Amino acid sequence: MKRALFLAALCACSHARLRGPDLDPVDLAARIEKAHEVPDSLGAEGKAFVEAPQNGGRYPFQVAVHRPASLRIAALDPLGNPAAVLVADEEGRFALLDTRAGVYYRGPATAENLARLIPAPLRPAELVAILLGAPPPLPGGVPASAFRSDGGSVLVLTAPGGVSQEVCAGSDLRIERVRRFRGKDLWWTATLEDHDDKGGAQMPRLLHFSIPAEKTEVELTLRDRLIGKPPPFGAFQLGPPPGVRIVELH
Repeated sequence: MKRALFLAALCACSHARLRGPDLDPVDLAARIEKAHEVPDSLGAEGKAFVEAPQNGGRYPFQVAVHRPASLRIAALDPLGNPAAVLVADEEGRFALLDTRAGVYYRGPATAENLARLIPAPLRPAELVAILLGAPPPLPGGVPASAFRSDGGSVLVLTAPGGVSQEVCAGSDLRIERVRRFRGKDLWWTATLEDHDDKGGAQMPRLLHFSIPAEKTEVELTLRDRLIGKPPPFGAFQLGPPPGVRIVELH
């Protein structure tokens, strides 16, 4: 993974898009949702680069997702063996096995628990959507405004508690960038690049997450993707192996 490419993408996504005529936000939201109805599943291999105050580094990984919120990520060691395996399922359950430390964590599938492996403030449903090239669901969010921009459109959703989300889409409704705010403060940014339409919708092969307040940047590259084929039975289940220490999370 080239560091120069990573920094260039971060700089590119910081540029404001030129505002054009206003659009109907409800109509644009419906068209974006329709454009990203498929696929509903993805399996892939990839590499992760994490720049963070703690637990930074780079590693290969395997991922499987299924809408709306089923997720499995295996971080691999240099020999290709699982160093950590994370799962979340439709029932809102979470488990993480750290094979190096011999610890098994389990609890609710919250953003905080998911960040134990991928340090971004995303719930499973949000990460699944982004990996599939769709805008992440904003809890309680409603379309508030929309406008044409240079080469595409921008949709803004607002939610209770002062949370809002800006979705930048291309002319073909591919999702290029998502920014989420708490009040006027930028909470996080997700940038989606290197799209293709193999799965019936525009899906990214390169993802960037930026969390300014936490001084954290995450880059994921995906390859060898299997799109639209449901993962094997039991892919989102993970029990504790014999002898590991079990930690209950809340």
